[in-house]
Amino acid sequence: MPRLLRIVLLFCAASAALVAATWPVVPPVDFTKIAPSDFSADDLELVTPLAHFTQVANAVVEDGPDRGFIKIAVWRSSGDNRPYNARIQENIIALAWFYTADRAWNPYRGHPAVCVRLEAALDYIARIQNDDGRFSEFAPQKWNLAATAFMTKFLGETLELLDAAAKTASPVTIDPGVLARAHATWRKALVAALTIDELYEFGATCTNQYGNLWPGGLAWLHLHPDDTEIRALWEKRLAQSIPDFQSPAGFFYERQGPDFGYTLGTHETNIRGVWPYVRDTPRAATFIATEKKWFDWLSWNIVLQPGADWFAVNHAIETRQQHPLVRHLETPMAEHVPVARALSLTRETRAATIAAERTRLAKDWPGVAPLKVGNRTAFIPYLFQDRRSPAYYPTDAERDAALATLPWLARDRFNHARHDDRPGNGGADFLYLRRPAYYAAFASGQATTKQQRYGLTLLWRPDTGVILAGQSRVDGLVWGTYGPGAPIAIDSRTFRPVVTISKNRIPSPLPAAADLPDGDLVLRYKLAFPRNARPTGDKTVKFADDAITVAVRFAGPFSEKFPFVVAKDETVSVEDHTVTVRGPSGPRITLSFQGATQAPSLTEAPCSLPGRRIVCVQLAAADKLDYSLRF
Repeated sequence: MPRLLRIVLLFCAASAALVAATWPVVPPVDFTKIAPSDFSADDLELVTPLAHFTQVANAVVEDGPDRGFIKIAVWRSSGDNRPYNARIQENIIALAWFYTADRAWNPYRGHPAVCVRLEAALDYIARIQNDDGRFSEFAPQKWNLAATAFMTKFLGETLELLDAAAKTASPVTIDPGVLARAHATWRKALVAALTIDELYEFGATCTNQYGNLWPGGLAWLHLHPDDTEIRALWEKRLAQSIPDFQSPAGFFYERQGPDFGYTLGTHETNIRGVWPYVRDTPRAATFIATEKKWFDWLSWNIVLQPGADWFAVNHAIETRQQHPLVRHLETPMAEHVPVARALSLTRETRAATIAAERTRLAKDWPGVAPLKVGNRTAFIPYLFQDRRSPAYYPTDAERDAALATLPWLARDRFNHARHDDRPGNGGADFLYLRRPAYYAAFASGQATTKQQRYGLTLLWRPDTGVILAGQSRVDGLVWGTYGPGAPIAIDSRTFRPVVTISKNRIPSPLPAAADLPDGDLVLRYKLAFPRNARPTGDKTVKFADDAITVAVRFAGPFSEKFPFVVAKDETVSVEDHTVTVRGPSGPRITLSFQGATQAPSLTEAPCSLPGRRIVCVQLAAADKLDYSLRF
């Protein structure tokens, strides 16, 4: 090889290497130079993200077509960590937060190695945006609402942080051209989500996604108050969404029905994002009103476990996620919605938790486990979004007062109905029945997703807690009547009972949200296999003071199942025509039956409630079965 050619090739190789290594490395934190006492109570939860930040920041791609992509699977699944997935870039807020946060313990404020990655990530977001403003998530150019709406929130918060940092006494800035392009990207996404009817229509079925536009739009209007076009579009969609997104029953639609996971999760983070902009303004009343309806609905669908710090959720009826329990909420709505205080982390509990964490860190500093790459929530952007949106923490006394107002604690006798009448759904009914000995939830009507399970979905005793709970998405672990070999109960899907109270028929549809008359409530309905127009049987369920009694008539063999929730110190025994769940203080529930063709079978299954397991009792019968549940 000629000497000149070798020199040229060596020069090109050296130049390529130089181009590929132009970014300085984001250094790890030296924890010997900071201490737990440097962190405020609000910031103490950032010790772990601080330790992991260098690994996340250094994963930003430095060159090539994916320059600026956050190439590390710590937010979303490993399979979804793809350059076309805009959801990955939501961690742009983490880059911006550490770049701008003025904290004595934060070595990354104004750091050039973070700046170059932040700028590249912002430009990358602009490059993967469709011409009409939408973003994709699951495949190239498969533009969707989620990727677009979430980006308006997280990009908006990112640019809010940069705007505030640039106005400080010691300003922190980025390249003006990058900043201008990011604002243009943000506005395009807002216009797309607010004007494309297809996105709004989908948002009416997955409201948590569209709800990202409320904080995203308000952030834009905070930085661009003279943008009358965005203001008009945002206000129009907000007004339109109030009847479209929330059921008369109180829940926000997720796949046309209730979902506790998305509403307690993403929806509530949207509310936290909204609150700094609407607090102490007339617009606050709009959000408080919808939240009051939501928390009122929730209050009928949770039950407190005595002596524990969690509520069991009536999650058999959920449409998308599986959310069997709630521990503590952190929401600004607790200041304005008393019911929300019943579920909120209290000031006293929070102070004790923070004190315990400081003690732990003093013994083991920084005490951080390695970043779990491949875990979809190992490094979440919400932790940084919530920093400007403080929750309201009630006192223990405020929490206890709110607990006393929950319907199944405030009263020991009622028949209560909720009805959803969304056009095209066929309607769904949710009954809540309180007697001195028990509280029960029963759902019927049109199921909207395959994972929903209707029928008797929840049973609770005031002294011992939840005793029966249907499981969403799981075959066989739900109360009801099963045909031969059927994986799910006939009456766990779509069916419509006739409701009578004290022998008086209750008109259909049931009220959206109201008490029904007092008295023994009876449900009568046909049992028919899916897609079979001819019924194969009928069922009567009576809710009386002393028991729930059931009569099943069926053409041929069938079985009845009961997913009992059993604690560690409880047993399940089978005797002649009875099954008893017994605790240390005596029977919790007794199932007595007539007409079974063989002895009951018991199957154990895992339970998502702490310290519990499912013991599913199955009664085999033919033609008829009568039974009662006594407490």
